[in-house]
Amino acid sequence: YPEFTCFPVWLLSFFSPYAQGITSKDLDLAPDTFDDSYVGCSEEMEDVAFHLLQREMVHHTWLRVAWETAEKYWEQKSPGLSLPPGFKTEHGIAIVLYTNSSNTLYRELNQAVRTGGGSRESYMNQFHFKALHFYLTRALQLLRGGGGCSREPGQMVFRGVRTIRFEPKRLWDSIRFGQFASSSLNEAVARSFGNTTFFSLRTCFGALIQDLSVFPEEREVLIPPHEVFVVTDFFKNETHSLVTLSSTNHICSHFNCAYLGGEPCMRLFLMVAMTLPLTAQFPVSET
Repeated sequence: YPEFTCFPVWLLSFFSPYAQGITSKDLDLAPDTFDDSYVGCSEEMEDVAFHLLQREMVHHTWLRVAWETAEKYWEQKSPGLSLPPGFKTEHGIAIVLYTNSSNTLYRELNQAVRTGGGSRESYMNQFHFKALHFYLTRALQLLRGGGGCSREPGQMVFRGVRTIRFEPKRLWDSIRFGQFASSSLNEAVARSFGNTTFFSLRTCFGALIQDLSVFPEEREVLIPPHEVFVVTDFFKNETHSLVTLSSTNHICSHFNCAYLGGEPCMRLFLMVAMTLPLTAQFPVSET
């Protein structure tokens, strides 16, 4: 996988005045995200992740319950699946757990991911989904196969958000979702999850998990926290935002192999910005 560190474009978040219960947030590079992509250490992590999971389940009852429920589901579902080489039982269980909306673990995981990237110390002491994060990240890498786009522009998918209005500062800014982001091949399915912000995007690192999901009819493509996109179009009115994104075919990981001792890399590389025309800084459209 291409790997580089990145710098936030803007940082402010604020509450929207136009609708109670709707939060307005900037689209940026999500600088507080725990974004480990485990490049070069996946086998070492496989050796420690199972025992790490057992320890984490002791301290997190809902994680244990959700994992055990997903494990039973996977035992029934997996025999009929065609899976890539290296794909393990734990990878499948992690996807089942994430897609099972009858529990809230996916929300807890994403909250931890969005805020867990302050330092390696905070990750080690306060991030309580280390094994689940690894298994889910690795599952997407294996299902995607090879990673990134070769010649094609990426898979077209859609993502609907009900309670957050995301807004970019300008076109051609680089952004990340900064969490595991569910999307769908089916636009109507995505709209059923919300229209406050609606994304149309092409992804190079998102993986189709339809056959593994608890809800295969959703035709879900799950996007990892570290994939970098550029904003190619944006429209908003008083109540809705429409955002079009295109993958840069790069990932942005400040962390790599953090559990095994890897410290965050603070150097700044401009690999994303270098792929964009210097004239491509335009104001967003607004009505």
